[in-house]
Amino acid sequence: MGTPKPLEAASLPTLSMTRSPSLAEQAADAIVTGISSGVLKPGQRLVETELAGMLHMSRVPLREALKILEAQGIVESIPRRGTRIAHFNDDRVDQICKARIALEQLAMATSASRYKREPSLLDGLDRIIVSMERAASRLEWIDVSKADLSFHREICRVSENSIVLTLWETLARHVFIVFGHEIRDERDAAIMGPHHRKIRDLLAAGNAHALNDEIERHILRLRLKRK
Repeated sequence: MGTPKPLEAASLPTLSMTRSPSLAEQAADAIVTGISSGVLKPGQRLVETELAGMLHMSRVPLREALKILEAQGIVESIPRRGTRIAHFNDDRVDQICKARIALEQLAMATSASRYKREPSLLDGLDRIIVSMERAASRLEWIDVSKADLSFHREICRVSENSIVLTLWETLARHVFIVFGHEIRDERDAAIMGPHHRKIRDLLAAGNAHALNDEIERHILRLRLKRK
């Protein structure tokens, strides 16, 4: 038997499938994208038959996707009441931001020295920033958020701290949902590139101390704006 072909993209653009290691992971990513974009709402009951139809996939990998998201705290399974999307209230978002700050400060403690020592590694960040700016110019916030995640994921990868990267990946879907709930507009679009280029330049200089303060301001910026 051959390897199953990748699933075709869903008809709904906000729930389009992405390339991931398994169909279950693809479905989990699609559901998270739906939550981030507002197609799926916090507290909403998830009906397997409806989701399977939206994603053009069978219910077997979909059930596995829901188990993955339940383990990560993104959906909740309640006996006799089914599966619902978790609520992302202010306290929860604050916890996500604090965890993210701690992880990224750990990553930058080592990635900064690598970027300074191996400047060719900065090419990866530069490509992501260009992609982010392109999406921001069109106010395509889902694509901006994906590029934003890719930028910070790349920094964690370069740190060569496998534990930090594993924990960051566990948190990434939560961060993506938070991105979708933050206030973003034309003015924010204009500063997406410069904000990330500032972090890139501090990494290039190997300035780990300045990065600690900058990454906290960067992560909390839209959070404070919302409050």
